[in-house]
Amino acid sequence: MKVLMVYTNTYRGFAPAPLGASLVASHLRGDGHEVRFLDLMFVKSPAAEAARVAREFQPDLACYSIRNRDNQMAAAFFDPLPVVRSIVSAVRAVRPVPVLLGGTAFTTFPHQWLDALDADYGIKGDDLASISRFVASIAAGSPDLGVPGLVHRADGVIRSNPFAIRGYADVVFDNWDLLDLRSYRRSLTTLWDAALVVRTGCPFQCTFCDYFQTFGTQWVLRPPAQVAEEALALQRQGARSVIFADAGFNRPLDHAKQVLEAFIAAGVRLNLTMIFEPGEVDREFTQLFHRAGGRGAVLYAGSLSDTVLTRLRKPFRVDDVVDGAELLRQAGVTSSLFLTFGGPGETPETVEETFRAVERIPAIRTLVDHGFRIQPDTELREIAIGEGVIAADDDCFNATFYHSPATPPEMLKARLKRYESEHRLDNLKALPFLAGVLWNKFRP
Repeated sequence: MKVLMVYTNTYRGFAPAPLGASLVASHLRGDGHEVRFLDLMFVKSPAAEAARVAREFQPDLACYSIRNRDNQMAAAFFDPLPVVRSIVSAVRAVRPVPVLLGGTAFTTFPHQWLDALDADYGIKGDDLASISRFVASIAAGSPDLGVPGLVHRADGVIRSNPFAIRGYADVVFDNWDLLDLRSYRRSLTTLWDAALVVRTGCPFQCTFCDYFQTFGTQWVLRPPAQVAEEALALQRQGARSVIFADAGFNRPLDHAKQVLEAFIAAGVRLNLTMIFEPGEVDREFTQLFHRAGGRGAVLYAGSLSDTVLTRLRKPFRVDDVVDGAELLRQAGVTSSLFLTFGGPGETPETVEETFRAVERIPAIRTLVDHGFRIQPDTELREIAIGEGVIAADDDCFNATFYHSPATPPEMLKARLKRYESEHRLDNLKALPFLAGVLWNKFRP
């Protein structure tokens, strides 16, 4: 069967080449289907290009990977729904075949996406076996409506099958030939060529985060040697820079060290960036990270007030952020600090407490935002309902940003604007690092 796999994401901020969508495409190719993978990230007219490819390829099934519901940034909000809808409609107009949805955003909002895009089917979760089974049934002419994770319509009602979270412990990523790494490397808006998955799952249930709903509440660790082999494969494909896609690469610490040791033993030569979760780190880890090619760390601290961190249920405190950033600096790793103001427990006093603590963090750049995107099945949603921020029947598909009653949006906007104005020259500290990033992108 001919399958068109479309990666619909066009939001370029901090986005490496599509990992999950290309993995599914490669997996279906291995099942014997003829697969065309289409990445619309750098296309000027995504809908027109998708229609052109559909007209040329003549698929029997159109699959769409939806990465995010939105960019979760109140200050520079981006809603991809209109673009995704235009892509699906354009393909349907030239090739009216069954539509299958997937991706992290679909797993979070399956009924809403199926309805919004007037799609036929969708599959929640990360189980490649479910995708294989369902696509095979489509090819056989009889859709298997019992597939785990399947979302479909029956008697005018959207129905959803339970799904299991598997992770990628026994999955080999063999999708690198489908990626246009050069386009990602040459772009000034995408900082990394590609991404690698080291583990999935998260045992922490931060107040605002629904990651555990999609990837589970237990670590699912991938074999370090396998990750190193995939890094070498990316390197052979021309990649120069990679980010570990894990939400806190350094947790659990022993496994992260084993991955870095495997990179060193295999002779991987990539510039590595990690999302760093303070609170679980030591000098051995930061030195191993640098030896393995680690050059950058993204610190999503959220706040630098212990009062707010406690309310956010973060598994670290301010001193952990300071100590971790200092260990990274000593190892030669450059850190960027990300803060979001306005969470539960935030007050004008905790805002100023955070700004004072920023001076203790050896980061080359501090990026600030306000408001936490309210996600379904989170404690923050319950808080927001209790405070009258959203109604009890709000499914959170359309974004609402939570701000604590003591720090309303206009107050935070004014304070953050003043901070950025007072620290405008701080960005000069990032110039040497950015120059290195650009050299790595454009060198022969």
